[in-house]
Amino acid sequence: MKKKILPLLSLGVFAPVLAGCGEDLGATLADAGQNTIVGMGVVFAILILISLVISAFRLIGNAQEAAAKRKEAKNRKDAPAPAAAPAESGEPEEEETDETDDLELVAVIAAAIAASENTDPSGIVVRSIRKVSSANHWKRG
Repeated sequence: MKKKILPLLSLGVFAPVLAGCGEDLGATLADAGQNTIVGMGVVFAILILISLVISAFRLIGNAQEAAAKRKEAKNRKDAPAPAAAPAESGEPEEEETDETDDLELVAVIAAAIAASENTDPSGIVVRSIRKVSSANHWKRG
């Protein structure tokens, strides 16, 4: 008797699902298809919107660079003209530099050398700083 009741109960549970709770199967499938199309349309519309926002970042960067160039050109225009060059003498001219930047640079160089050689940075003296070409001179052969 149990064997006959179990299939009937299972059909009773799934019958409303198969029947669409009172609607015919065609209307249920039409609603499901419509929901799928609307859902996919919303997803693709949002993806297109995100793509447009990301591409706008490039335009924002270009606008900022152009504004910086205009500001720099304006500052150059407003700056006083440089004084006439002094008469040439046999001595090379020393360039004016900001001493605070040089002191920070000297401290960093001394600390880097001390760290690489495992010594105390107070024993290192930086006598001169020269700019070298952009080639990588740190390669070890």
